[in-house]
Amino acid sequence: MKMKFKKFFLVLLMACSVYCLPQSVYAQEPQELSFVYGTNHYDGAVYSSAFIPPVVDTVYLLADHPSILASRLTDVYYWPITNEYRADWDTANIIVEGQLEILRGNTVIDTVQMTEYVIQYNGLNLMDTIRLYLGEEAVKARENFEGLQAQYREDLYLYYQDMNEYRQGFQAALADLQAGLITEDELPEPPEPLQDLALFSTNLLWGFPINLPAGNYRIRLRTNDNEVIPESVKDLVIFEHQNEGIGYDVFSEERWSVPESAKNVNDVIYTLRDQIFFIEPYHQKQYVERYYVRMNNPQDSVSRVDRMIWVSHRSAENVSLSISTSSGDFIETLENYFVQQLAGSRLGYEIIPFDPETMNQPSFTAFRIDLQTWSNLKGIALLDQDGKIIETSQRDIHILNTDLNWLVYPLAGLPILLGLFMLSRRKRKVRNVKVVGVG
Repeated sequence: MKMKFKKFFLVLLMACSVYCLPQSVYAQEPQELSFVYGTNHYDGAVYSSAFIPPVVDTVYLLADHPSILASRLTDVYYWPITNEYRADWDTANIIVEGQLEILRGNTVIDTVQMTEYVIQYNGLNLMDTIRLYLGEEAVKARENFEGLQAQYREDLYLYYQDMNEYRQGFQAALADLQAGLITEDELPEPPEPLQDLALFSTNLLWGFPINLPAGNYRIRLRTNDNEVIPESVKDLVIFEHQNEGIGYDVFSEERWSVPESAKNVNDVIYTLRDQIFFIEPYHQKQYVERYYVRMNNPQDSVSRVDRMIWVSHRSAENVSLSISTSSGDFIETLENYFVQQLAGSRLGYEIIPFDPETMNQPSFTAFRIDLQTWSNLKGIALLDQDGKIIETSQRDIHILNTDLNWLVYPLAGLPILLGLFMLSRRKRKVRNVKVVGVG
């Protein structure tokens, strides 16, 4: 009996000890908030954002374009999957007030005050309409956007009311039509569709506007208590583009979603015989790779200062394409196209000319090249409105002759056949050797 009681007591003690052990804690322990910078920077085409943790000591921005530097206190943590530091903005996103001092050497050359800002753009034409508003203009721009939103909601409500009335009236008119009381011409017309609100806007935000010529600077944040925050001291590299040029995106009719780029003048465009492909031209700028990459990803560790990178920033408009063939030069014009998804269970699409009467907006604008027409195509160049070749727009085109692909197999087997021939010949020679003095 005592043995059973002891066993029961031991089991009970073990069970209690298990329940009394501390449970696993999944929430991150509260940490001290860190001073960080965030940017809303102009990248040559649009405004992008970047997070600058304390471990990054240099900020990169484009010259002669306004960008925003925001000072914040937040919880910074390390994310081992991407080998990056990240900010937990949901935990803390506290504005650090003060004045941003810009230095050249040890001399303060400018003191920037914190101000409101808003970024807005038209969703139908992002690159041409994106704009940064500062100060009072930002407040007015945001108020205007909120007014447009309110008006759109009211118009949408009225539109749905009109649609309900139309549906009811249409059903009644349809009954009259079937009864022969009215003709089809007397059926009610549906209300005009409401145009979508294409304007997009950020909230009213706070930051320091930076717009400087190219050069090397330093920045630091001086608080309202006239103290410099040590973690705010960073090097600031303001850079500009090195060259400008013309680049192309090239894609076949079957691979519209996977374009190939031809950014350099010495890039060759390869295509197959009898193929239809499209060429999209765009203006591009060349930057020092490290500067541009680290502007968008401050924690980058692989970009190099001795390499260059081409970046497209807007489509080429009011241009034509000069097509060089063995029988002369021809001109092709830019056209708008629409990518139409095919109906049915099979995935697919077709590219058709854009029709403004039945379609909202084109999917892309490009030159269409049909190699059944231009079978002897040699190269292309872009022409301006005066018919002159735009510098850096020339590209060679090589048409791959896939009809001779079968030659690869006999050529690949030729060394094997040659080896077998040599082996057979050597064996015959060995058989013919007579050994003197044996037998």
